[in-house]
Amino acid sequence: MTTPADPTPRSTTRLASIAALALCSLLAACETAPRAGAETTAQVLQVAPDRDSLRDGYPALHAALRAGVVRRDLEEARLVQGECGVPDASRSGGTRWVSVTTLVPRGTALAQGSRIVVRDARSAWAGVAPERASALHGQFVRVDDTPPTRTTPACHTSEPAGATTWHLRVHLTPPAWQHDFASAAFQRLDALRDEDFAAGRVLRLGCQLKVIDGGDWYAPQWVALAPPQLPLKVGDVVRLRAGAQMESKDVGPRAEVLARLDNVPTPAGNATVRCN
Repeated sequence: MTTPADPTPRSTTRLASIAALALCSLLAACETAPRAGAETTAQVLQVAPDRDSLRDGYPALHAALRAGVVRRDLEEARLVQGECGVPDASRSGGTRWVSVTTLVPRGTALAQGSRIVVRDARSAWAGVAPERASALHGQFVRVDDTPPTRTTPACHTSEPAGATTWHLRVHLTPPAWQHDFASAAFQRLDALRDEDFAAGRVLRLGCQLKVIDGGDWYAPQWVALAPPQLPLKVGDVVRLRAGAQMESKDVGPRAEVLARLDNVPTPAGNATVRCN
């Protein structure tokens, strides 16, 4: 099995946003993202069923943070991220790709494509079975003797004692700076309540800014709760008190939905309402 190329890597998107912010600082007519506490118009982009679906702040590292991994582990290049595939008839190609992190012993050097084995891989979030999670963290067992490869292995075999092992192809060693973004996102997500997800109250919202020539260049997003008596759906336009943005190093405050705005024209396609 081979992993399809990701046409829009998260790191590339984030670097593009940083470059846009640098450009905007040079242009007087540039719009700026609403600061925490400021009000803005925003649009509901997702009613999130669970934390995993929000994909905030390097989610591949969240299970490692839950397991106690600290920034120093990344600085020492001990945390490695591997991948494997599990059969899933609902996915294109019949395979779902799973990201699994693990801490290797100090001094262990692994080339990209090396095969490793981990066990007891778990999600960052309670109640999410490993078979359903997109990112896990497990305990390192050993390095396979097979040479590095571009082929991604099947995830599972079962040991005689019943413990599930995960066979991984090493994908990358996350840089230490990712810890700062992942840790903030992990804390933001961990503060959400299971009952609010179950009630359909957890929302991902966003709006669009523009640069001097009128071209869209940045779309800040936030997570907020719908008020208890105000059910909201994807596409609804609201008045929002901005908080900590997704993909940022800010832990709080959380954004707050103030009111739904009815009869507001919305742009077509993937565009969202302007921030104002």
